Amino acid sequence: MKKFLLLLAAGTILYACKDEKKADAGGGGMENKTVTLPLNPTYSSSFEMGNQEYAAMIVQGSWKDWSDNKLENMKNWLADTVVAFHSDNSMIKGADSLMAGWMRARAKYSSSIDTINAVMAVRSIDKKEDWVLVWATAIDTKLDGTVDTVGLQETWRINKDGKADLLLQYDRAKRKE
Repeated sequence: MKKFLLLLAAGTILYACKDEKKADAGGGGMENKTVTLPLNPTYSSSFEMGNQEYAAMIVQGSWKDWSDNKLENMKNWLADTVVAFHSDNSMIKGADSLMAGWMRARAKYSSSIDTINAVMAVRSIDKKEDWVLVWATAIDTKLDGTVDTVGLQETWRINKDGKADLLLQYDRAKRKE
C-alpha cells in the first residue's frame, strides 16, 4: 500500500509539473506553435526577446535626452552610418547630420515631455539582428506656447557594435508647421 501511495504521489507531482510547463511556455496558457501567415513577411517572422540594455540605450538616447535637451549625448549610441527615416518622410544619413537635424528641431521647443508607453528589445533569429521597438507619446511645447501631442512608434536596428544604425519612425499624422 505504501508503494502504491508513493507511486501515486510521484505521478501526481510529475503530471502537475508537466501541466505547469505547458501553461508557462505559451504565455497565459496558450501553446507556442508555428502558424502559417496569410502573407509572407519580407524580412522575418522569427523573433525572440532581445538585449534589454539596447532598450535602455534607446530610451535614454532618443527619448530622455530629447526631453532633457541633452542631444550631445547622441554620439555615444549612434553608429556613424546611421540612416533615419522620420515620420515626415524625411531621410537623414550619418550621425553628424542626424544630430544637427535633431538639434535644430529640438530648438523649436521650450519643453518636451515624453511618455514611454511600451519598449521591447527583440532579436531576429534568422537574420541575427537586434531591434528596439518603442511606443511613446510626446507633448511638445513650441517657443510660442503652442502645444502639440503626438503618438509615435520607433523601430531601431542595433548593429554588431551595439550602436543604432537605422531608425524607422511613424506618428499619427504629419505635424502642422
